Amino acid sequence: MAPKVLMVAEKPSIALSIATVLSSGRMSTRRGSTDIHEFDGKFFCVDFPAQYRDWTVTDPLDLFQAPTLKMEANPKAHIRRHLSQEARGL
Repeated sequence: MAPKVLMVAEKPSIALSIATVLSSGRMSTRRGSTDIHEFDGKFFCVDFPAQYRDWTVTDPLDLFQAPTLKMEANPKAHIRRHLSQEARGL
């Protein structure tokens, strides 16, 4: 089961903007004293460095000691940049 994450934004417009971008517009909103935007998504993935990706020459046992890289699941979406800009109020 994927972990649940609570993201809090000071301004409702920022919360809506972040939720819209992260969910590609596929979210639900619960209205109350403040709006709650809910969505599922995969924003980061874990992979091995290039020298471990050729399965014809990599010993599977080496993968237990291999380093991993955390990357954006969809680099074209520029999620990191968007969140950074939103956090600065740009």
